[in-house]
Amino acid sequence: MNRRISDFLVYASMALVLVLYFLTGWLAAPDAGKLLTSGLPAMLAILACAVPLYFIHQWMLSGSSMVTVLFYVFLAAANPVSFTLSRFHGIAILLVCCLYCYLCFSTLRPSLDYAAGLWLSFGIATLLLPSLLWLTPVLLLSSIRKAADKGKYIFLMLTGLLLPAAVWMALRFLHGNPLSPGDLLSACWSGLVTLHLPSTNLTVATLVRIGFTVLMTATAFLRILPRLSRFKTAQYDATLRLMLLTLCFSVHAVLFLDYPVLPAGLLVMLPAAPLLSVFLLDTLSRRGTLPWFVTLLLLLAAERIAFFVNL
Repeated sequence: MNRRISDFLVYASMALVLVLYFLTGWLAAPDAGKLLTSGLPAMLAILACAVPLYFIHQWMLSGSSMVTVLFYVFLAAANPVSFTLSRFHGIAILLVCCLYCYLCFSTLRPSLDYAAGLWLSFGIATLLLPSLLWLTPVLLLSSIRKAADKGKYIFLMLTGLLLPAAVWMALRFLHGNPLSPGDLLSACWSGLVTLHLPSTNLTVATLVRIGFTVLMTATAFLRILPRLSRFKTAQYDATLRLMLLTLCFSVHAVLFLDYPVLPAGLLVMLPAAPLLSVFLLDTLSRRGTLPWFVTLLLLLAAERIAFFVNL
């Protein structure tokens, strides 16, 4: 068969599977809303998050960038709640922009433009989800070493964190619904100290899929760490930071995101998807990669079916 036709059939098959996966996810979502006003925008938000991940992998990591995209799209959308449009879709887009700027600043070029993008997108995200403020020290301490002018970098961090709150308060004031600094601080503090542990009332298929994903991520850590010294500088820096953020995002999700009521995968898989791609494509042989892929796809399919048969 002609190579071009073969490639077309492969990509067409992938697109068809993705469409079916998204549509079944929307159909399984509780109170998903209309397809055009809720389901479709939610699907587009998930795909929008995958675009920066594609370039992150292409520029900083080895292996196929499309595998990173597929990992994110399928695992972030595993919970049907992901197809109900919510503020978490906006938070995910902001955090992937933050992740993109963070990795570009830390591994490619420590430009203040990337620093401004990092902290401004993170600051807006924390306004929507205050518990993300716990990640501030991690982002600061793991990136400030790259800054040529550390004073300007800290200024940009403070500006990025405070400016969105100031703009929000000004807009509230102009619309006749003022918000005092005390009320804003109280809301932020409440978001920082209120825990929402994951629900234990999950389907068997969901528990198995989560367990397998955790196992795959832990195996990725164990396989990648001994090989870090062989990576090029940019790949070394990016992989190490992705591992750090995967741990931090996972702990944050367990403590503060009420899964499965909230689509925690939209956030957790942002740093984890490129890491899993590096694990499968750069640390395993082709023969060793296939069982992981097949098992994950079967679990995702089983989980979709379980939502319709109430397992």
